[in-house]
Amino acid sequence: MKQFLYKYRFLLALSALNFLLIFVSAFNSSYGYFIDEFYYIACAKRPAFGYVDHPPFAPFVLTLFSAVFGSSVFALRFLPALAASTAVFLTGKLTERLGGSSTAQILAALTLVCTPVAAAFGGFYSMNVFEPALVLTMLLLAVAMIQNGKPHLWYWIGLTAGIGLMNKHTFAVAILMFVVALILGGYWRKIFSKHAFIGAVITFIILLPNVIWQVLNGAPSLEFYRNITAGKNVYTPPLQFIIGQLINMSPVTALIWITGTLYLGLNKNFKQFRFLSWFFVLSFGFMLVSGSSRADRTLFAYPAVFAGGTIAIDRFLAKYKTRIGHFALSLFLIAGLLLSLPLILPYFSYEQVDKHVKTLGINTEIERGKKPPLPQLLADRIGWEEKSQLLFDEFNKLTDEEKKKTVIATDNYGKAGALELFGAKYGIEQVFCGHNNYYLWGTGRASGSIVLALDDIDSEDDYRENFDSVVVSKAMFIHPYVSQHENNIVVFICRKPKAPLQTLFEGSKFFY
Repeated sequence: MKQFLYKYRFLLALSALNFLLIFVSAFNSSYGYFIDEFYYIACAKRPAFGYVDHPPFAPFVLTLFSAVFGSSVFALRFLPALAASTAVFLTGKLTERLGGSSTAQILAALTLVCTPVAAAFGGFYSMNVFEPALVLTMLLLAVAMIQNGKPHLWYWIGLTAGIGLMNKHTFAVAILMFVVALILGGYWRKIFSKHAFIGAVITFIILLPNVIWQVLNGAPSLEFYRNITAGKNVYTPPLQFIIGQLINMSPVTALIWITGTLYLGLNKNFKQFRFLSWFFVLSFGFMLVSGSSRADRTLFAYPAVFAGGTIAIDRFLAKYKTRIGHFALSLFLIAGLLLSLPLILPYFSYEQVDKHVKTLGINTEIERGKKPPLPQLLADRIGWEEKSQLLFDEFNKLTDEEKKKTVIATDNYGKAGALELFGAKYGIEQVFCGHNNYYLWGTGRASGSIVLALDDIDSEDDYRENFDSVVVSKAMFIHPYVSQHENNIVVFICRKPKAPLQTLFEGSKFFY
């Protein structure tokens, strides 16, 4: 252990700094939970082998972690900061495996630290933050297998791939690109080997519980993916996609990943590692053709060429026997991160971030119809307790007898999760919502004669269609910096339903 700590002391120190950069941002009390975190907490409280919009790995990890450390913002942010920092360390390890010097290893790891998307998605809990570390593990195992001639490493690759699929179904894209890249890199015999087949079987066995869950529940994830493809994600034309990658990955890192792609792909001395260049090109090309608007979708592929790029640059600069070049590159990388920091982590006030967005001319729209003044990753951390309190105030006005007949409802999993988390002290255990897995949790359980619904004021007509008596709360949540779909929130006090509540609830289903 001492030898390990000494050998990798600089990589470990950089990883620790990355952890602190991300984790310390949680202490800004102006921002709270991110919208998706409420949903992950709700999923973690209801362990299962599957959920409508994701497999069970990330919720299961949170189930174990929160059982010991709770579900506070600080507890929740520890895991993603740790996962992001693990990817930083593994990027340095991959560079070492390719023959990079200690300087190249630090530069490669620093490049990932200074990649805005990596820091942004390390700043809140979700399945996405685990993906880069899992892909890097697969790549490291493949490089070790090539270098050492140990085909049994396919078993570990299969294990990693299985965990990756149990974390994100779309991890299948990374696996496909990985396999095709190995074939194009000249390793087709390794792909079509007994050991690779056993690795694939291991992957399938790990994924099998989720497959069974999908079958038993009518394959809800397929419906979810169809819906988001058609109506949620913003299509990005190829040129706009490329520009987006340059901006979101930081223009400074482009020097490294473009150099790394060419260096690993064309340098004869790296012929055995050419598959890493193919892996990046294929992954980048797939996302470009699919028109993905999410910059994080390609993040998993970048460390492969960060390693190659820093090796090439380090060897070029070494000819001049000076560290000025390395120092200058490091400063440029850090400057790129600092420029984007107000947009990706909650360190600054709403007004400062808004000003920064306008100065840079940033498009804050990630999902169709959601274009808040602040970047969505920040805007969707604002006002959750205030919104929830609107409903709690109305709930407390009811008599004890009325409370027994009352169903708490809302329109999306963010509000539903917030109401459950903050409402525990009021005795609110379940919130009914048709959004994703909340629909499955509520099926067959909706009964009562009163509904308290937290929703935006524009939904009033919908409630009046379904209830004979609808009263709108006088209090309304309005905030200039939240996403449009989370603004102008009121409580609808609904009585005398025109149909059984279960029937009304079933009509609210949307997997999106």
